[in-house]
Order: sequence, then C-alpha cells, then structure tokens
Amino acid sequence: MISHLNEWLSTSPITFQSVELSKAFLTFLMFSFIGWICEVLYVGIFYEHKFINRGFLYGPLCPIYGFGGIVILALPKQLQNPVWVLFLSGIFFCSIVEYIGSWLLEKMFHAHWWDYSNMKITIKGKTIPLNIKGRVCLLNSVLFGIMTVGVIDFVQPLINRFFALFDDVYLNLANDIFAVALLIDLTFTIHKLVDFTVYNERIKDFIENAKEKFHSESWFKDTTMAEQLASIKNRMETHRENFNDSFSKKWDEFLIHQKNAERWIKKFPSITSIKYRESIVHLKQKIKSYKHRNDSQN
Repeated sequence: MISHLNEWLSTSPITFQSVELSKAFLTFLMFSFIGWICEVLYVGIFYEHKFINRGFLYGPLCPIYGFGGIVILALPKQLQNPVWVLFLSGIFFCSIVEYIGSWLLEKMFHAHWWDYSNMKITIKGKTIPLNIKGRVCLLNSVLFGIMTVGVIDFVQPLINRFFALFDDVYLNLANDIFAVALLIDLTFTIHKLVDFTVYNERIKDFIENAKEKFHSESWFKDTTMAEQLASIKNRMETHRENFNDSFSKKWDEFLIHQKNAERWIKKFPSITSIKYRESIVHLKQKIKSYKHRNDSQN
C-alpha cells in the first residue's frame, strides 16, 4: 500500500515544486506555531490568566515569527560566528521584521496593533525611551537575539533531522495541504480585519451624524463616545419610532459588527489608532466593563 502511495505521489502534479521550497514553507509554519505558543503563554496566561488566541490568524500561527525564523536561517555564515555576532544579528534583523510588520499593518488597517511606547526608563529626571515609535522595544529585541542563538545552534539541526525522516513526496504533500489551509485562514482573517476597519469608520461617521442631528436634544449626551452611544441606545429602546429607517438600520449594523471589533481588541489590548482613537477607547472601555461585571458575579 505504501509503495502504491509513493508511486501516486511521485507522478502527481502536487509534487512538481522544489522540495527545498516545501521545507522553507514548513519551517515558516513551525516558527509561526512556536511564536503563537510563546504569545499565548506570555500574554494569555501570565497576564490575562486565560487562553487568548494572540495570532492574527484564526489558526495557531503568528506569521511574523515565521518570517523572523526564515530571516534567521538565511543569515550568512559570517554573521553566525562568534556567538555575540549572531546575537547582535538576531537583534538587528528580527527587530527590522517586527518594525516592518507593525508599519504595514498600520498602513493597511489604520491601527497600531502593538505599542511599546511605555517601555522607557527615567534616570536623574530624564526619560530615556527604550522603544522606536512604539513598534519595537529593547526587551523584545534582546529576546530576539537570544532566540536567534537558540535557533541556529539547537533548533535548526532538529528541524533538519525531522525533515530527514520523510521522503520528499510527503514533504511536498504536506506543503500543499498546509498551504491551502493557510490560504483559507488568511482569506477569512483579512475579511474580518477589513470588517474591523469598516466598523471603526462607520461608527465614526455615525457619531458625527448623530451630533449634527441631536446636539440640541436634552437626552443626547455629547461628551465621550461611550456616553453618546449610551444615550442613543436608551432613546432607541424607548422611542425607536422617532428615528427614521436609515438611522435605525445603521444602528443595527453597528451592533452586528461590534462583536468582531471587540474580538480584535481582546487579542491586541495595546492597540492604538490616531484615525479611530475614540472608537478604540470606547471598545476598550466596554471590554473592561464586561470583565468587571463578570468578576463581580463570580
């Protein structure tokens, strides 16, 4: 049976790609999975004390770690010895990967998904930042350097021995299966990310229109977004007939998409946004109120 399977795989179109490309892609997935585990343990368990899927994707992957791992393995031999050169190379190149990842996500979705701006020290009254525009910080960069040494000296040999256990046809087959799964996950994730951005844009326009329409109404609270939305909600519950169909429809759509927006805030609690600052602050406040309510009930 195994021989027939090997024969079929060897003639199948799915094995046409280079096995080295398959190994590179599978290595990318391995590092993405390891990074996901580190994020879940570091943030979800040690800080939030519960499981939180910290990856952008719905599956157990943090692709930025995958890219970082590939960059590390691609380092020329001159940068791998002595160990202090390897350590500094890891700090430099992995920090570049994290910075570029932060910048690209912000440009695409108008949000700063992680923020290290609070990483700083004060010496003799002078504050010294330990971060670069909140995108990378000294602590993480040092950890990247340590991980780079571990990857080159320990992880890479283990990966090579693992791949040696399988024929090339099986590695190519695994590559194709995981590539399809990743593509499906990525498509779904991008859809939800776009929905998150659209939600923030719509609620921003919604509040601006509400201010114009109801600023003279005694029931409308025109201070923070939380109070504005709360006053609209209370009015909608008691006097919905006073609102036109267009406004009611926008309100209902806002409620439908809010859960997805809250999900992203829970995954990235340090997220900030210049364009959608009020909306992000409002969502964070709602999540905090949910948590306080659950804690009081328990």
